[in-house]
Formats: sequence, C-alpha cells, structure tokens
Amino acid sequence: MEPNGQHTIGSGFIESFDSRYPTRILETLLQDRTTGRNIIWADNEYEALGEGYMGDDEITVDKITGLSSGVIKPRIAKEQEHQSKRTKSRAEVFTPSWLCNQMNNDIDAVWFSRRDVFNIEDNQAWNTGQEPIIFPKKKGHGWHAYIESPRLEITCGEAPFVCSRYDTVTGETLPVNKRIGFLDRKLRVVSEKTKTRKEWVRWAFAALKASYGFEYQGDNLLLARINVFETFCEHLYERWGVGVSNEEIDQVAWIVSWNFWQMNGLTCAVPTNKMDTIIQSAFFEYKEPIPEPVQPTIFDLLNDSSLDESIGKTKMDISEEMVPFCVIYNWKENKPFEFVSLKGKACPMKKFYAVIGNPPYQIEGTGNKTFAPPIYHEFMDAAYEIGEKVELVTPARFLFNAGSTPKPWNQKMLKDRHFKVEHYEADASRMFPGTDIKGGVAITYRDESQNFGAIGTFTAFTELDSILRKTERHNFVGLDSIVTNRGVYRFSQIAYDEEPEEMKKVTDSRILSGAFERFPRFFIKNKPNDGYEYILIFGKYEGQRVYRWIRKDYVKANSNLEKYKVMVPKANGSGALGEVLSTPLIGKPLIGFTETFISIGEVNTSSEAEAILKYVKSKFARTMLGILKITQDNTRPVWRLVPLQDFTSSSDIDWSKSIPEIDQQLYAKYGLSQEEIDFIESHVKEMN
Repeated sequence: MEPNGQHTIGSGFIESFDSRYPTRILETLLQDRTTGRNIIWADNEYEALGEGYMGDDEITVDKITGLSSGVIKPRIAKEQEHQSKRTKSRAEVFTPSWLCNQMNNDIDAVWFSRRDVFNIEDNQAWNTGQEPIIFPKKKGHGWHAYIESPRLEITCGEAPFVCSRYDTVTGETLPVNKRIGFLDRKLRVVSEKTKTRKEWVRWAFAALKASYGFEYQGDNLLLARINVFETFCEHLYERWGVGVSNEEIDQVAWIVSWNFWQMNGLTCAVPTNKMDTIIQSAFFEYKEPIPEPVQPTIFDLLNDSSLDESIGKTKMDISEEMVPFCVIYNWKENKPFEFVSLKGKACPMKKFYAVIGNPPYQIEGTGNKTFAPPIYHEFMDAAYEIGEKVELVTPARFLFNAGSTPKPWNQKMLKDRHFKVEHYEADASRMFPGTDIKGGVAITYRDESQNFGAIGTFTAFTELDSILRKTERHNFVGLDSIVTNRGVYRFSQIAYDEEPEEMKKVTDSRILSGAFERFPRFFIKNKPNDGYEYILIFGKYEGQRVYRWIRKDYVKANSNLEKYKVMVPKANGSGALGEVLSTPLIGKPLIGFTETFISIGEVNTSSEAEAILKYVKSKFARTMLGILKITQDNTRPVWRLVPLQDFTSSSDIDWSKSIPEIDQQLYAKYGLSQEEIDFIESHVKEMN
C-alpha cells in the first residue's frame, strides 16, 4: 500500500488518510489502550458542534469524517484567530521545525560525540548530510543500539520532534531525505544499514517501538499518531519503492496506538473533565496479553472483562469516580505497565535514553485574569524522573530567579551540577513567531551522567559572566542593599481615623500607583495654606509624572522621606541588556513617591545623590543590572548584582567627572579587559 507522496496539510488531512488506508487503521489509531475505549477530545474547543464533541466524549470515525470532514486539522491549517486563542488558553506554543532539528541535534551530539551528524544547521534551516552516518566505536553506541535507544517527546502535540512530515510554521511538505525527527533519523539509519526489505522492516519496527510520545489534547494526539504511522510508511516507500503490506499496516498502527498515548503529564492519568475523580491503578489481576497483531487493551489483563472483537472495546464498566494511570507497553518483556511506575524505584524498564519537547508553560482559567500560574517547571521535574538525558525549551525567567516559579525550585536548578543551558534567546518571538514571553526562552539540557558544574548565576553572554566574576572578587555588596522595597510610603493611622470612608477604597495602607486618581482629596495640586505641614509625593496622574501635596501626618513616618535619594520607575523597558532607564531623578528631603517608583540610597547630601544618579546612568552599572533584569520589572532584587559604591568624597571613584569618565574609572577598578570593555560599550546605550 503506497503512502501519499504529497499529503495535504489542510482540512482534508484526516479524510486523505482514511481514503488511502482501510478504515480499521483509523479506528486503531483512535483507541486508548488504557481505557479500552477511544481517546477523548479532552477540550471544550469542539463543544459547539453538539453531541459527541464534549470534552469527555470519545473521538469516533463518524465524528471526524464524512459529513464531519475537516473537524480535525493540523494547526498550520487552522484559522489564525483559532490558533491564537488556543495558544493562550491551552498554553500551547508550537515548536518550529528548525528548533526541533537543533534540539534533536543536541541529543545526537552526545551519542556521536560530535555535531553535524545528520545535517548542518543554517540559521533557521538545515542542510542534510549526504554521506552515510558513521557511528562511534564506543561500546554501546553502534547503530543497533541507536535504533533501540528509547526516546520520548513529552506533550507531543503533532509530534514534531518525533517526525517532520511538514514544516510546522509554513505547512510545506518536507521530502523524506530532509526530515529531522528522531524517528526519521532512526529510519534513515535503518535504510542505510539494511540490505533486504525483510531486514529493513525488522529494524524499522524496532525503531518505531523505541519512539514514544504523550499528549493531553485528543485532536493533537490523533494527528501525532497519523504522522508517526505515515512516517514509517513513507520511509519504507522511499527506500524500497513499494508500499506497506496489509499485515504491516496493522502492526504499525498497533504499535503507534501503544507508544503514543493520551495522558495528563502531571498526574500520569487519563485526561478527564469530571470533578472529584480518584486516580488509581488500572491493574487488578493479570492475564497474559493477546499476541500481536491483535490489539490488546489494559482490560484484557483484568479478570471478568470481555472484549467485543468487532470494535475492540471492553464491555467492562469504568467507574465514573476512578481515573486510571496510563498504561504503555514494555516491548522487551512484551507486556504493558503503568507509565507512572517509571518514577518509582522498581522501574519495569530502563529510563528513556532521551526525553525532549516543549511542555505547556502556564495554567489558564484560574479566575485571575492577570495571572496564569506556571507549570513548565513541574514538567521539567517529571521529565528528569524518567529520562537519562532531557532537553526542553521553556520560559527562561527561572534562570534569573525571576517570574512565578517557586524560588526554592529556581535555586535548585541553578545549583544542579547535571544541568546546563544550551541556548538562551531574550526575544522569544525569534523562536516562536507572534509570541511575547517575558524574560525570553531557554533550551536546557540535563544529563544525570554528566557534571557540568552548577550555573550559580546565569548570564546570557560569556563576557558578562567574566565581568561578574571580576566584580565579585572586590568584597562584593550589591546595590540592592540601598534600594527600597514595596510599601515604603503608607497612609498613617491619622488618615484612617479622620477619613474612614476614603480609606475604604484600599485594602491596605500602601500608597499605590493609582493613588492620585483614587484620592483627589488627599493629593492636591497646589499646596494649601491651612496650618498643616505638607510634603510632596511623586507619582503618575493620567499617565504623566507629577508631584502632589499631601498632609505630612497622613503619611506614616519613615527615614526615606527625610533623606536625598534617586527615584527610578519600578517598571522600565523590556529587559534588554543595556537599555536606558526612564529618566531617574533626585528626590530631595520631604519628597516621597507612590509605588510606581523605587528609590536608590538614603543620603544626607545632594552631592552623594548626584553621585548615585551618575552611577545608575553609567554603562557599567546598567550592564550589571542587565544580568537579572530580564523583563520590565525594575524592583529591588534585580539590582543585587550591581556592585555598591562609596558615593562620598572619600570614594575611589571621582564622581565629579562625566559619566563616560566614571565608566572608565569603573572599568579600571574591576580590571576589565579591552574585550569586556568593548562588549559593554557596544551593547549598552548611553545616558546623559
């Protein structure tokens, strides 16, 4: 049976497949081996289509073909609006093919102890090598072992890391000899190393059995299964000029339906929208599985279950209160096992040689429209439990100890000697067009057998790392020690006592960013002459920076008010290295500020304040700031790696000089090389 040489990436994707293969193949690819039923939609995206399209409904052939043609289609074929909505609501960021190639190359570089094995990367493209693959002489790294090394794509979507039938960005069909998925690579090796069709099929099945993926969304999973199935058939045809036999397609479909399964990646259970479910083992009492190529379900292993052979579904009822752990197949021992058991001490099979992928980044639908909790760190931990070598692309904020991932977890990763950053990209849109991921994205690699040394403090540039090391040798104290935190200026008890109705407008006493609009009675444009002592508060009104008068006794006393300081915005720019700070200025005694701003320093003289102002404008200080400031947030913690200076006349820096001259003094103080100086001068914008 011949594959479709130029398959259609569009609404007819499913129909084209079903027209070329017996319907039983599509039925097999819809089966869920854990439940004995079909995979489910696991999403409310299709509910508008009516009965049979609810989240917990099974996907059936009649719901996606015939009069229902075009219901499921690859993401590239979906309407732009539809794509964007799904990206946001489901935290899906689909991975460009060039990035899949780069990451698969990283994994292969470890196996082969060299790069450019299967192809040579060319910016966001690649050139396929034409020479046969040469394997290392290292024991356990020959071609047979490579074929049989199990690899897993987590949250696999349409399985772009596994197989690359089409470019995920353009939808362009990729010829077999240009494909870059890890199954494509295994099948290329099989084609180069085998001499007969029979031998090819034997080792191609071995490659397929060593290729895994799981996905939550039912439509994505079906597309992944079809792509993997077709990949096998297309490689066979490319090598031998003949298609798969009827017997072979049944076997391929059967393996694919086991190796690519529907699962909640955090619970290791079958997806469900039902409330108050209990996750428990799907195994009770064992029976021997039915031999190939008949498709067994997990319920074939249970007593008192019966199988309707015509449709391959169990008649055993599943408790609505029980959600089973997902089951996959151990091909070495020829029996199923629960995936979750891979995380235990008594693993039924070895860890995956490699785990790769692009996990979901956040949870939507929590009720808070402004905050979506991150979950990618949980997927990272889960991957490390089951994989020897793990390469993932995720948001990078945790590398700077920023964002909403738990701070102890951030520190754990930065201290992990088995963990390193393969690539960091500050502008996420360069990897994922149309996205804005604050703090950029990172490709990270963890290898339990390698000691890379702890990252400690992550820097995006080698020059920046060396500059940091030099500053840390000088009895380092961070500038954050003189930077204010939140809540410096608060309403006093007198304000609450005299104006109780006004104070009901806020939940706490902090003078927040919108205080001028919210409390017009308190914050007055012109200083009253009413016998009370007044102070100025610096903030924003209708988007403009302004000063407003307020009674001094309405503000809780603090030392900052009585001192000179430098005021800077709490949020500024985008996080790009060397960006300009938005007009810092000196705050004199009896001038405070709303939470729109922070302040640096509490000094007694205007000359010290002038010195601080020059320092924060210097290229050197803003270079050091750029190590941790990777978003617009300009809060106290991001100033931690900017070295504190003596701002008095006794300083080793002559603060009377111009800012460029001060930079030269700072370069000399910390022993920067000319290369490091050139790096700063070329990356950091000047401020007057």
